[in-house]
Amino acid sequence: MIKLRLAPLLLLTACTRPVPMEFVSVCAAENEKKTVEVTGYIDDGGRVFCSNHGGRMECGFRFTQNPGEKKGFSAEIQQGSGANAVEKLPSGYTRADLKIRDDNANPINLANKVKITGKISVTPDLSVCFVTVTKIVQ
Repeated sequence: MIKLRLAPLLLLTACTRPVPMEFVSVCAAENEKKTVEVTGYIDDGGRVFCSNHGGRMECGFRFTQNPGEKKGFSAEIQQGSGANAVEKLPSGYTRADLKIRDDNANPINLANKVKITGKISVTPDLSVCFVTVTKIVQ
């Protein structure tokens, strides 16, 4: 009887594990709502827009395969002072003001490659693609 009760729990756990994904595959329509892990670089692209998404204040950063690239997708990182978050940016911020923390609450060097985990949102026409970040690993 115990085995039957644990089976749904094990199935649920297996379904929520992030899927490791190649950078170039992230913004495919079939990946809508998948939780993934992808490696790349966080870049502010010269500006960051923060807004409230369902009670979670998020800031959108460009996430690129290589440093300084223009092509990529948006990584929506929660605003806050703890792990996996970006500290609130002052008006007229500079790159030195950017303080993003990883899963261990350590500051991230934006020149370094990171692995993000999060849920993909992509429109059917592929015009919008972003990952709502839940974990950042250096």
